[in-house]
Amino acid sequence: MNGMFATLPFVQSGKLKILGVSKGSRMPLIGDVPTLAEQGLTGFESGTWQGILVANGTPPAVLNRLNAELIKVIRNPDIRAKLAGQGAEVVTMTPVQQDAFFSQEKSRWAKVATQANIRLD
Repeated sequence: MNGMFATLPFVQSGKLKILGVSKGSRMPLIGDVPTLAEQGLTGFESGTWQGILVANGTPPAVLNRLNAELIKVIRNPDIRAKLAGQGAEVVTMTPVQQDAFFSQEKSRWAKVATQANIRLD
């Protein structure tokens, strides 16, 4: 299991073969590789994501300006094409949407860690 950024160069060079995609849908960049769910491993979906976090209490005007500027950069056709060529799926969110997504991810993976009895010592 690895993210596409680290994996893709090895796949392209023929040193690594992808057996399945852990996302909910196939990735056109890597051809006809089925998802894990399509292969019978249902209920498992994983992926990597990146985001910008700021200090709690950052004024909304600052958050909104930072978000708008970052979205301008990430939607630049050259940047978008470069990221897509590396296997990234570019998704933008508002600060409120990112907070909700982050909370959902935190809850989901906390549940996985609890069920697997994973503890930090």
